Amino acid sequence: MLLGVVMTLPLFGADSVHGFSLKTIDGADMPLSAYQGKVLLLVNTASQ
Repeated sequence: MLLGVVMTLPLFGADSVHGFSLKTIDGADMPLSAYQGKVLLLVNTASQ
């Protein structure tokens, strides 16, 4: 999965994964740059 994210970075104009933001459970944007220098485990959970 991570390989797929890394391979698509140029398509989204980001130099690294730290250029992205994700939605928190509360709906707020959280930049991944806040976790720079730390190990990240990205999990895709699907819901309807």
